[in-house]
Amino acid sequence: MSPPLSETIFVRLRDGILSGRPAAGEPLASERVLAEELGCNRHAVREAVKRLQQAGLVAVSHGGATRVLDWRTSGGLDLLAQLPFTAGEAPDPALLRSILELRLCVGVDAARRCAERAPEAIVDALRVALESQQDAPPDGAPIRYAELWNHVIDGADNIAYRLAYNSLLAGLDPAGEPSRSLFSAEAGDVDAIAVLITAIAAHEPDAAADAAAGLLTRALVSTKTKHTAAHG
Repeated sequence: MSPPLSETIFVRLRDGILSGRPAAGEPLASERVLAEELGCNRHAVREAVKRLQQAGLVAVSHGGATRVLDWRTSGGLDLLAQLPFTAGEAPDPALLRSILELRLCVGVDAARRCAERAPEAIVDALRVALESQQDAPPDGAPIRYAELWNHVIDGADNIAYRLAYNSLLAGLDPAGEPSRSLFSAEAGDVDAIAVLITAIAAHEPDAAADAAAGLLTRALVSTKTKHTAAHG
């Protein structure tokens, strides 16, 4: 089933704004002009612009021009799932670093909170996930690894971390490239993962945080190394 026309228009306008066309502070073309350019009705354009406003990408002024906002200061975490990296394109190094640094911060403290708060059901789920990780083929390891971290986030019992993790997962799709190669090293280190789960099961917050940091730093270090080598 094809997406609604307003969705197609929204995606086109959103992608343009995220790419700087038009730039922050500039007016968005009027409903009439956009409808003519896109060959659609004004109602579909109006719905698309309303979604842009809800996403923090434009400011609508009744009776005046709709102006593009600087999404870096007005947008939310949901935009992570809409930036170029999710389309399978070569990611901007600064964008990728930003995503991985947030992943590190959220993951380390989530592991700590999981060790403090996780009920036995979560601990059991993590043990099962570890067994699944041990049996995972190389190309499937990152996907199962992401599922394992879902249990850690659940055990942290922090809705803000859950929503942030959802956005990160959408921006770093473990089933596609370049995510599989980016996370293959940590996803394949079953011994390090076992240390993390053992610390959580023993309700040792500091040990769990240290184990999480050791795992989650790998992709960040690897990315910085590759960027340095490419520009050295």
